[in-house]
Amino acid sequence: MSGDLPPDLIRWVREGERLFGRALEALQRHEALVEENRRMREELSAARSEIAQLRAQCLEAADTLKGFAEHVTRLATLALERLARRPS
Repeated sequence: MSGDLPPDLIRWVREGERLFGRALEALQRHEALVEENRRMREELSAARSEIAQLRAQCLEAADTLKGFAEHVTRLATLALERLARRPS
């Protein structure tokens, strides 16, 4: 059957098949990338939430340590004042 078709037509059909195959591959790759992008956005959102929680925990720990430091400073000041009042 291809013997009675013009060579240009045969070449165009073959090129069309090849281009269709490449377009199909590109579409499949696009779909895979869309899915990967969605997954990465979910991971990013989870990471941002975790970072926010960790920052809050760090601030809480810093406040606690600040309270301890203030308490130790008061105790040290009292101890120094008592030592200064002791007769030599």
